[in-house]
Amino acid sequence: MARAVQEVEGNSLLVGEMPLGCSFCATGSKMVLFVTGLCDSSCFYCPLSQEKSNEDVIYADEMIVGNDEDILTESESIGAEGAGFSGGDPLCTLERTLDYMALLKNTHGEQFHIHLYTSQTDVEKEVLKQLCDAGLDEIRFHPMSDDWSGIEAAIKLGMTVGVEVPAIPGERDTLEEVAKRAEKMGVSFLNINELESSETNFDTLLSKGLKLRSTDSSAIMGSAELAREIVEWASENLDTLSVHYCSAKFKDSVQMRNRLKRRLERTIREFEVPADDEPLIILGLIRAPHGSELSLRELETIRHTLEADFDVPLDLMNVDIPRNRVEIAGWILTEIAGELKGSLNKDRITHELGIVVEYPSWDRLQTQFDPL
Repeated sequence: MARAVQEVEGNSLLVGEMPLGCSFCATGSKMVLFVTGLCDSSCFYCPLSQEKSNEDVIYADEMIVGNDEDILTESESIGAEGAGFSGGDPLCTLERTLDYMALLKNTHGEQFHIHLYTSQTDVEKEVLKQLCDAGLDEIRFHPMSDDWSGIEAAIKLGMTVGVEVPAIPGERDTLEEVAKRAEKMGVSFLNINELESSETNFDTLLSKGLKLRSTDSSAIMGSAELAREIVEWASENLDTLSVHYCSAKFKDSVQMRNRLKRRLERTIREFEVPADDEPLIILGLIRAPHGSELSLRELETIRHTLEADFDVPLDLMNVDIPRNRVEIAGWILTEIAGELKGSLNKDRITHELGIVVEYPSWDRLQTQFDPL
């Protein structure tokens, strides 16, 4: 008898049970811990940016990590209930990975769910034992060779094991073989991701005859259709393996959106206003024109002017040194913009004043700027 195919948010599909790590992702409560950009594989579809690809850098969601405290700050900012260790390949910096697992488990408790992605399907049993001892709850393998000895060892150790692969148009037979082998070995789940393009992999994808589904999407034409075919096939031909198709839309409109909502709720400041229907924040900015910067002294002069000449309370403004700007309540800046410009321009320094809409993520990606 065929198993039921369940519709999941964002046009995703599921046969069997949703992997626990994915369940946390869906609520936005999983922090993505990018442990390193180093990797032993060479996937032609790797979407990593030039800043990350083959670079030994660390990110907690969008935050560049300089120390352990940065990781804890981001996990607290989203109210994280778990973390997904990714890369690159976290096993390329094993000691760091183990240390971060211990850090998060010791801080948030044993219930904090950690899953990890690796392409090292031949990973040694001793390494897997170290991961178990550090508190790893779920391991996801991205097979790049026929040697699945590491997957077999992980299953024998009693680990929750998954296989995660992209849906590459034209490779249905390969996907079916992966699924059948995974079920036979006792793998718990197969995650199939919609193939997406990026600035770094686009030319390679194009050279292989792959195209964008549309001009306003990063998804590759035919990937979603193939993934759906595999899920339907799995419902008829597999008995125990859970198969989850994760769409590009799910990652953007569900997973990312929910994580940003959680971060907004926990980090919004007195002088920021949430947008009505999206996890965005609205505030006023005073900054230098594009291509130039204000010195620290100039930033402090603006802050002093706002406080002394316009009676702006300190809790309704902030000097943002990393972003080279002064932040202020938008409703206050709108009222004083004309007079403030005249006051600031006495020093013959050009300033840009406006209301900005941006994401509440660490990098504060801007979506709109309305000059005043």
